[in-house]
Amino acid sequence: MPFDPEPSPEFNARLNEIFDAWEHGVLSFRDASVQLEAMATEASEPAQPANQGRVELFLGIMQGYRANLDASIGHFERARGFFEQAGNRRRAIGCVLNLGESYRLKGSFARARQLFRAAYDGAITLKEVSTQALAAFNEGQMLLSMGHPESARKSVEDAYRISALMINETDHEARVELQSDIISVLAQIYLQLGDFAKAWEYSCDALQRARQIAQPLQLGIAHRAMGEVLTELPEHPVTPTDISLDPDDHFRLSTESFQEIKAEGEMARSVYTHALSLTKRGKGLMAARKMQQAMIIFTRLGMNDDAAKAARAQIDVLARATSDTKPLRNPLSAPKPSNDAKT
Repeated sequence: MPFDPEPSPEFNARLNEIFDAWEHGVLSFRDASVQLEAMATEASEPAQPANQGRVELFLGIMQGYRANLDASIGHFERARGFFEQAGNRRRAIGCVLNLGESYRLKGSFARARQLFRAAYDGAITLKEVSTQALAAFNEGQMLLSMGHPESARKSVEDAYRISALMINETDHEARVELQSDIISVLAQIYLQLGDFAKAWEYSCDALQRARQIAQPLQLGIAHRAMGEVLTELPEHPVTPTDISLDPDDHFRLSTESFQEIKAEGEMARSVYTHALSLTKRGKGLMAARKMQQAMIIFTRLGMNDDAAKAARAQIDVLARATSDTKPLRNPLSAPKPSNDAKT
């Protein structure tokens, strides 16, 4: 008897409820993990591979947000195997995309790009718009972290164009969240390209969108982007009255948002980016302490590329703490672990 290719509606609804509670900061990572592991056991007796794959996917996403990358990769590999067993190619391709994101966060860019391209091509074949948009977006973030902002711009703007095609009712929430993240990254891209007007426009847009979504992940990403942009702006812009012009406020709110859901990798990026901002504003000793904190977290989590960049930046920060030399621009992007449309 063939397996059902899709998770059962009741089982999937329970999974979404647990994940949503964690994503909104209502449920702790530990409690959410315990509940998901219990559902994994339930799905295995008797074997229901689509249900098992769905649990593994959520566990992989949660571990990815915490930058437990080896654990994340293991969950995504198992999820792909279960979905292939169930005959669900669409969800298996989604797992390929998430594997690419995990390898990107590890700094294995060649492997990540191979997986992103495989997911993108597979999504085109299946006419799976959300996966295609995510693959383009994640590749763009990778290019940004590699120091190729113009190539990144093309990929990320392509992702935004594709995301507008996510018109199904079930895609609405995923589209809103994805577009919020895309706008935040576009602010960073235009900042690196030296277009301060567009960077400011996108950072304001991203923050307003994130406030409407009211989830810690989007808020953390948007506040971090705003802090970066404010650090670089040559003069204070005209701003909505509800947006602080102090970069420190935004880095603090970003870190607090990620702490709320124990997203350690993202929190470390906010600490790192804050350190760079402090250096650029002549606060080198405070920056050095934050840089050390970020480097320790990156190293512990196995985020090798980020750890190496932080180590190089720390040397620069310490050298500049007693120097008037202008510091370098931020070499580290602000990537986000991939999420799957909750369908």
